[in-house]
Amino acid sequence: MIKHFMRLLCLVCLCIPTPSSSQSSTTADVLFILDASGSMWQKMDGEFKVVIAKSVLQKLVDGLPDNTRAGLIAYGHNRKSDCSDIETLIPLGNVDKTAFSDKLKALNPTGMTPIAMSIKHALEHIQNEQKSVTCILVSDGLETCSGDACDLVRQAKAKGVQITMHVIGFGLAENDLSALECIAQAGGGQYLPAGNAAELGKALEKSIEQPPADGGYLSVGVNLDGKRKDALVKVYKKGEKDELVAGRTYDGASTNPRIFQLPAGIYNVEARAMRMDDNPVKVFQDIRVQGPDTTVLLADFTQVVVEVQVTRNGALSDATVTLLDPVTKKTVSQTRTYRGAATNPAKFRVLPGAYQVQIKGIEIEGAPVKVFDRQEVAAGKSASLSHDFSSGELRIGAMQSGAFVDAAVQIYAKGNNQNIAGGRTYMSEKTNPKTFVLEPGKYRVDLQPVKPKGLNKKSVEVEVTANGVTEQTVEW
Repeated sequence: MIKHFMRLLCLVCLCIPTPSSSQSSTTADVLFILDASGSMWQKMDGEFKVVIAKSVLQKLVDGLPDNTRAGLIAYGHNRKSDCSDIETLIPLGNVDKTAFSDKLKALNPTGMTPIAMSIKHALEHIQNEQKSVTCILVSDGLETCSGDACDLVRQAKAKGVQITMHVIGFGLAENDLSALECIAQAGGGQYLPAGNAAELGKALEKSIEQPPADGGYLSVGVNLDGKRKDALVKVYKKGEKDELVAGRTYDGASTNPRIFQLPAGIYNVEARAMRMDDNPVKVFQDIRVQGPDTTVLLADFTQVVVEVQVTRNGALSDATVTLLDPVTKKTVSQTRTYRGAATNPAKFRVLPGAYQVQIKGIEIEGAPVKVFDRQEVAAGKSASLSHDFSSGELRIGAMQSGAFVDAAVQIYAKGNNQNIAGGRTYMSEKTNPKTFVLEPGKYRVDLQPVKPKGLNKKSVEVEVTANGVTEQTVEW
């Protein structure tokens, strides 16, 4: 039912006059363009989209003030494969709620999705209107006929047609909805997604709200390496957790920068880059919007290079390298250096800013970590870090009268008794003595014999030196 309603609403051009200070009592004019194409028979939450759309739209109309002027256009409801199947079901005039109910009930989704031609039809229908008009397009699909709906709206605005165009996308799964979002932006309105009946109802209610008299515009452009970059932009009223409006910029000039009409106030803005590793975010805080000005923001995702080389005793060493936000300690990016020049130093492409760098030496028992607390990387610059881990070898043998002893080995740091490593000697010259790579220092080594049975546990103290080899054989 929701799907049906969304498609119907997409076709309905909601025309609402913008009130001025001298016309605060002006009644909104509402012209719905409803998508009634064949796809509205798809189901959503177990109900047909068309059923949902009819129910939600009728509920909205029933709640309109009696002095509201409203009209209804639908497309795709009479014939298959006919892009001209567009009809004014109820001319714009004093709202007739019974007529709306009758027309909605009679709709039978059948045909195509001629969005551009439907908008042209709606513009011709309201061309003689003297009031400002807000058009709301509700669709559950993209254009399946010819024409450029975005350009039609843009040309109408340029010619002085006083319209505001909102678009409601009903249950749309496509990744690229720039064609629909462009229509809303060109018409000075919003693109509002709706994934169920409740969201559809909220989107419709929001779309018929008249623009704030003291409002202004917020323009958010997103770039990467000098080119437009797709991003999801969310706008929050300062102090609130739920976004007020949201939209994608995509990478075309028609939607990037993304423009929002907002009430006068202070806002926080978040731009999250799409199709980039870790989806980096740019945040703008305490942004003031006030009419008639346009507040302009640019989120630049051009990246900088951070190189981290890791060695052990002077030779390239395998390690994990992690870049974190120094405040939240959340991981920004992570990789391994391995031991080859192709990957060591590790190279990161990240946004300019401050990072904590953690290097974990995975070739050394206990995986010691080197931390660079705060590394600033400025735009247009690069950063290079290096760390050399120092280590030595400890070889622990277990013997009895010239024969191998299979023993479980545990190594503890002397002083804090931290368990650093463990292993077994077994009864083979390949594993006995057992070799451990450790940081230089003093250790306690416990050996618990497994074979032969009946031998007692033994402990020894050893010292490992940098780049040296310490050998210790325990005899029973």
